[in-house]
Formats: sequence, C-alpha cells, structure tokens
Amino acid sequence: MKAKGAVLSLAMISLAAALPARSQDGMTMTTPVFGQIVSYQLPPGFQPRYEDANDHAYLQEAVPAGETVTNWSQMITMTGVKDAEGQAQTLEGAAQVLAGHYQQACAETFTGTSFGATEINGLTGLVVFLGCGTVAPAEEGQDARSEAAVIVYVKSDFGYITVQWAERGPPVAARPVYDIDTWKPRLAQLLPIRLCDAVDGEAPPYPSCNAQP
Repeated sequence: MKAKGAVLSLAMISLAAALPARSQDGMTMTTPVFGQIVSYQLPPGFQPRYEDANDHAYLQEAVPAGETVTNWSQMITMTGVKDAEGQAQTLEGAAQVLAGHYQQACAETFTGTSFGATEINGLTGLVVFLGCGTVAPAEEGQDARSEAAVIVYVKSDFGYITVQWAERGPPVAARPVYDIDTWKPRLAQLLPIRLCDAVDGEAPPYPSCNAQP
C-alpha cells in the first residue's frame, strides 16, 4: 500500500489465535540492517527479488518463483526503520500509520486487527492483520484487487523491523476476515525472528546469529 492517510485505532483480539509455533521449513534469511542482523524464515517457494536502503529505512522483498515485485500474488517483505533523532517510534504507533495507509486506499472495505503486544523470541513484538476488500487501480490498465497482510513488528536497537506476508486476489465488496486456518500457518513459516548485534569481520550467512536458540 502506498496511499498515505489518517492514523486509526485497531480492534484488539486474542493473540493466542494469531501467534503460531515455530517452523523450520524454508530458507533462513540473515540481513545486516543498521548495525544489527535480522534473521527470519523465508517460506518454501519464495525467492528474494528486491532490496533497497537509505539512511533511514531498509526494504527487502521476496515473491513466489515466476512472479515479480510489480506483478505478484503473494509477497514477503522485511523492513527496518530507524527512529528519528530523539524520537523513538512505538510499535503501536508504527502499526497505526500503516493501517492509515490501508484505510485511505479502501475506506469502504478496510479491516484492521491488532493482536496486541507479545514476546517474539525474547523480543518485544506486535502482530497485526490488515486488509482491503477492493483497492482501486493506481494506474491506467491495472485491475482492481483485494489485498490482505499479516505484519509482525519487532522492536530493535535502531528503531523497529517488520516481517510481512501479503496476499492479493480478486476485488470483493466485503471487508477481509482474518482466517486462522490460512494466516496462522503462514505466520509459523516466518518464525523464528531474531535480532543480533553485528560481529566485526563476520560474513554472510552470519553464523553467530543463526546459532542462537
């Protein structure tokens, strides 16, 4: 979602329905982001396709084999965001901003659910589900679509990271619903998520981070 909009409150439901057990399937991604190593699981069938960074933010995107970052049915995104100088962003505040982007893109079919604060592998985290039943095409020649995502926010030394699984489909008139049978297994495939301090001289795949329990 690229639309910018108002911040809104998210409905709260039980975290127990959202946070799954860990999965060991797929590829472990280990990426240096602002002096820390971010480690998470890339599900089977997904391939890294895009990376971008500046002084304030990092972006990494992966899609299923045969798809691109401009034409995709599902996407795994990892981001790192630095706190503004003297202004630490809360995970709840960051989630509300992204929810506002979704809401402006589909005011009539928007849904947003926060599962509340949680601990993820010893880290302060937050899990959110966002969705749009119908997103109008951004450019001529594009089709309307639906979009939904589960986003895991984790507090870091530099600010926060997110690991997100998003899905697109045909447009629908209704607001998307969190389907536990669909999204809970997807969350399981993204875990565990780790943050480790970078070790001088250590090269990819950063074994000191992967060795952590």
